[in-house]
Amino acid sequence: MSVLEECRKITSFNHCRDETISRKVVGRVLEAGRNSPSPAGVQSLEFLVAESEETKEQIEMVVGDERVLEAPTVIVVLTDRNRMARRIGPERAIEACDAEAACAVQNMRLVAQENDLSSCWFSGFEGPVLGDKLACPDNVVPAAVVALGYTDNPVPMTEKFGMNEVCFYEEYGSQVSTFLDGPEWEGIQEEKEIFRKKSRGLKDKILRWLNKDL
Repeated sequence: MSVLEECRKITSFNHCRDETISRKVVGRVLEAGRNSPSPAGVQSLEFLVAESEETKEQIEMVVGDERVLEAPTVIVVLTDRNRMARRIGPERAIEACDAEAACAVQNMRLVAQENDLSSCWFSGFEGPVLGDKLACPDNVVPAAVVALGYTDNPVPMTEKFGMNEVCFYEEYGSQVSTFLDGPEWEGIQEEKEIFRKKSRGLKDKILRWLNKDL
């Protein structure tokens, strides 16, 4: 299966089974995070694995999502801001750390899905507050939390915008589908299918409205 297909298969969960994740699988997920791209090759990331109820409760208090408590394994992605700042400067360190954490999360979610795990990504929380709860030094700040679990009802990703809505050629606003005759871009084909579905739905609504009036 191609990497593109794996990206599309990533799922999350609303509820997961009470089933332990093996150390081998957790190790694969961590390896995927460790091998993620890093701005300027700094490698600012560290990882904290939480499986005890006590630690997960501390994380949930900051993240504010009960799925953290329900997941058998939770990984906190930590960033060493001082390490990043020494290389690229303090004014860009936080942004670069967050970018590195996001790359790691995507890698980990891909490998999790490959091992039949669904995953939930949490960000935007108060990193320093969570760091205090996890006894992190001041320079090490949590940037993301990934909850892992097996579920009977995986939640697929939301439908993406069409290719012509988000991708342009040479200048903003120049739709990508116009730069080649019949491009073989799957995103454009998906967009056409979405348009056809919406058109059929609109047609059905009009017919129902007409029949109602008659």
